Amino acid sequence: MPARALRLGLAVVDRTTDALTLLGLVAMVLVVSWQVFARFLLGFTPGWASEVALLLLCWLAFLGIAKGIREHSHIAVGFVVDRLPGMLRAVAIRVAPALMAAFGGYLVVQGGEFTQLMMHSTLPATGLPTSVQYAAMPVAGVLIAVYSLLQLFGLIPLDPPDPVSDADTAGTAKSGEGDDR
Repeated sequence: MPARALRLGLAVVDRTTDALTLLGLVAMVLVVSWQVFARFLLGFTPGWASEVALLLLCWLAFLGIAKGIREHSHIAVGFVVDRLPGMLRAVAIRVAPALMAAFGGYLVVQGGEFTQLMMHSTLPATGLPTSVQYAAMPVAGVLIAVYSLLQLFGLIPLDPPDPVSDADTAGTAKSGEGDDR
C-alpha cells in the first residue's frame, strides 16, 4: 500500500508540475506576443511585460531542470555517461542520482536563503515581491532531490528508456497494422 500511495502522489506531483510548466509557457508566449504587438502596432511598451516574461522564464528554466532529471533527459548527464566504458557507466549511473540529489539540496538551501532575503524587496514594474522570482530555486530543488532520491533507491528506474527501441516497436506495430488492411 505505501508503494501505491507513493506512485499516486508522485503522479499527482508530475502532472501538476507539467501542467504548471505548460501554463507558464503559454503565459510567457502571450505576454511576449502582447509586448511585441503593443510596441509595433500600438506604439507603446507595457512596462510589466518584460518583467513578467523574465519571471516566467526563470520558473520555466528551473522546473525544466527538474523535469529533465525526472525523465532522464538532462543533456550534460547523458552526454558524459553514455560515452563511458561499461563498468564506469554502471558506477556513474549509480552515483549520478546522489550528485543530483545533493544539487537539489543545495538549491533548496541557497534558494530558500535568497527567497527570504528578497521578501522585503519588490519588482519595479509589477510590485510583486522579488522572492517570487527566487522561489523557483527551492521549489525546483525539492523536485530534483525527490526525483534523484527515488532513482537512487530504485523506486524509479535509473536507466532512461531507449527511444530507438520504442520507435522501432511503434514502427513495427504500425507497419503490421497497415499490412492487415
